[in-house]
Amino acid sequence: MADMNSALDLISAQFEEGSAIWLVLFSALFVLTAIYFFRGLYIYNKRSMDSLNFLILCAPVLIWAFFIEGGPLLGIVNGEGTFVSLIIVCANYLIPTLLMLHIWSQVSYRPITIYVWIRWLAVPVILTVIAAVRMADTEIDLGTIGVWDGQISAVALGASIYFIIVIIKSYLLCFNVFYQMPVHMRRSTYQMLISITAIVIAHVVSAYFGLTQNVSNVLMAIALIVAMYSLFTAFFIANAANVIVTSRDFVFSSLSTLVIMISLKGNILDWNRKAKDSCLPLPNPKYKEPYEHYRKRILETCNGTVSPHDENILNVKSIDGENNFLFTWHDIGYQGRQYGYLIEIADVTNIYTKLRYIEVIAYYDNLTSLHNRNAYIERVKQIATPESMPLLIVVGDVNNLKKINDLYGHLSGDNLLLTVTRIVKENAPEDAFVARIGGDEIVMLVQKASDNMATSFIADVTDALNAITDAGFGTPSVSWGYAIMRDVTESYNDVFRTADSIMYEAKRKSRELTISGVIPQERED
Repeated sequence: MADMNSALDLISAQFEEGSAIWLVLFSALFVLTAIYFFRGLYIYNKRSMDSLNFLILCAPVLIWAFFIEGGPLLGIVNGEGTFVSLIIVCANYLIPTLLMLHIWSQVSYRPITIYVWIRWLAVPVILTVIAAVRMADTEIDLGTIGVWDGQISAVALGASIYFIIVIIKSYLLCFNVFYQMPVHMRRSTYQMLISITAIVIAHVVSAYFGLTQNVSNVLMAIALIVAMYSLFTAFFIANAANVIVTSRDFVFSSLSTLVIMISLKGNILDWNRKAKDSCLPLPNPKYKEPYEHYRKRILETCNGTVSPHDENILNVKSIDGENNFLFTWHDIGYQGRQYGYLIEIADVTNIYTKLRYIEVIAYYDNLTSLHNRNAYIERVKQIATPESMPLLIVVGDVNNLKKINDLYGHLSGDNLLLTVTRIVKENAPEDAFVARIGGDEIVMLVQKASDNMATSFIADVTDALNAITDAGFGTPSVSWGYAIMRDVTESYNDVFRTADSIMYEAKRKSRELTISGVIPQERED
């Protein structure tokens, strides 16, 4: 221990106030910080990086290096006055806090509001005021009262406790980057950790070894040189905007979709802020609520329905109309092990509306709103299965449509078609598929049907049409024919031709028919 004390005394002698090493060190700190300050000002004016808090941090460092007793401006500025001592103490209290706030601005997407500034700067200001009052009462040179002076006093104790809080906060901000950001965005944070650690080492060494004020000032000057260099380097590795935009929490809360985390058992564990703050017509999830219960709650509370196109699309009613939400499942896992699921709920109302419009154009007749030939062909491919047998095929042909179009115009012909299709839809079985496959041709397909169903349908439609008399087209009529496909071994086209032949005979060869209902055969290579 004696040897250690001797070594410390020797080191202290090398850093006496006014010595060459002393002047070079504090001059270097002053010049380096001044360069960084003006460089940061240039960056701030260009608005290419967020350097405002860096500029604010540079100010007390410059003041401390400028006014330090026996510093580089000795002979120009009297560094022994109580006012100067008060400025030095103020800088000592402010530097750790401003360092923390600068790091905050670089790694956190949460803004530094006026409230934050007041909350964190209140303690340094109060400590400075207490020190000033103490100076006035006791005429103690405040140049010997710093954050790292080693004295046991209320001011020093309060400053030390607050210093520890600020440093812990600074470390937590940096460590949060390691959790929130990808590996390639952490390099700038390593530089910030170097800055914090350099200042911590200077404080700890000064307090633990009971160093003189001069040696403590030298250690702090070295720490500040390292800190300012590291902070400035961090600017050009990754600026604040680039670091923040990769934050998981920031990205997660900025998603335009609702995201819900599901356990392996299907219970809701968490959801993003969009879901919590959303004004969309969806109820808020509940912690550990089964997902299926939440889905059922959406359907019940929002008058929702499952889309006929996809069970993962829910149609939800609201005061503004209908919204359509797509529920997309993603596995949450790592290295082959699954931990849970992530459900992304996207509002696809605009896309869904356009798709339905395209579907209407592609699969519905724009005059009668019946299915068109495209939909008819797709439907036959879907239901020509054993589960659909026996399959009823009813073929109808509107009589005299061409004659009415030629004599009275297409408007009268359109009215005739609209009247006939309305009666057909009103009398068709509930699960029937009805399509207009040609100009005047109508086909109805019914699964698991019978002859009685066909004859009853034809009779009801005929009676309803006979009861109509229109000035433009008179009493409408339809020639009908039907056949039943009883087994998938039969050819659909053969059964359709049978129904079509019956309908053709019903028209008593009034004109040549085009058999539009025959399904095109796939080409054999």
